[in-house]
Amino acid sequence: MYLVLVEKSGTEDGLSSIEIMFYNSFLSLPFLSFLIIATGEFPNSCSYLPFLVILVLSLVMGIVLNFTVFLCTIVNSALTTTIVGVLKGVGSTTQGFVLLGGVEVHALNVSGLVVNTAGGVWYSYAKYRQKKKLNRLSYCLI
Repeated sequence: MYLVLVEKSGTEDGLSSIEIMFYNSFLSLPFLSFLIIATGEFPNSCSYLPFLVILVLSLVMGIVLNFTVFLCTIVNSALTTTIVGVLKGVGSTTQGFVLLGGVEVHALNVSGLVVNTAGGVWYSYAKYRQKKKLNRLSYCLI
């Protein structure tokens, strides 16, 4: 639902991904501020230098992640962004099997990855054909 709202805001309202990020951050800030003050975290955490360094790094990574998700959703669609996220999960899981070890590879694990990957490839191919068909149709109308 969140990605559908981002897509709708981008296409119908003509907002860029940076504007959507700004509004998202602006609307989230009061809730975050309330939680920080209510739990008493504010005065103690600001005096601890390693915490501030990690906080700044986390903020930068969060900004980059949100920007790419919003940009992907506006340029493509909410469904495409979801499928890309699933395929990223498949890649991460496969890398975890190979690089980290400690997990026994069973037929159920492998079949789940194969079904997940096949679904992502099939969806991508269907979207590609749909886009190609729309491009031909719009070319014929011109």
